[in-house]
Amino acid sequence: MPALKSSSTHHASVGEHLLWLRVEHAARQYGFVLLILLLLAGFCGVFSKGIFSNTHQSAADQSLSVNYERFGRNQSDMDLKLTLKVPESDSYTVTFGGDFMNAFEINALYPQPWRFSRHNGSMTLEFHDQPQGGAHTLWLGVQPRSAGRVKSTLQVNQQRPVSLTQYIYP
Repeated sequence: MPALKSSSTHHASVGEHLLWLRVEHAARQYGFVLLILLLLAGFCGVFSKGIFSNTHQSAADQSLSVNYERFGRNQSDMDLKLTLKVPESDSYTVTFGGDFMNAFEINALYPQPWRFSRHNGSMTLEFHDQPQGGAHTLWLGVQPRSAGRVKSTLQVNQQRPVSLTQYIYP
């Protein structure tokens, strides 16, 4: 049986720098914590639907109450629920102003308005559905057109408007 020859091979060692080892250790340690915090924030609605995103805004005279999502994603559906307290009359109007018409595309609207009009970047919906007055609910499904901060106003029958601020992520 032939004897095994030992070969002398030279292994080049890798130079380790203590500074970069510490940076790598910190990235592993704190990066994991940051990842967990981002996941928890996402689950809670900081980036879209969830408990931190869903909010409520009311007019000072309680004529309008809005449930909406404070945070949204570009090109993803968002819901708005408007509860209106209107006096007895044949009709009432709801006006969407501010950045609303430029920032959102309306995909669903219930109940359907009797008439609508657009003027100077705002849209007014006129309803004739319940002349007895009281509380009415208007449901909207909207989709953001672009990312950024959106400041909108909603107004019932030319009363004091409700201001909404929403943040749309890309």
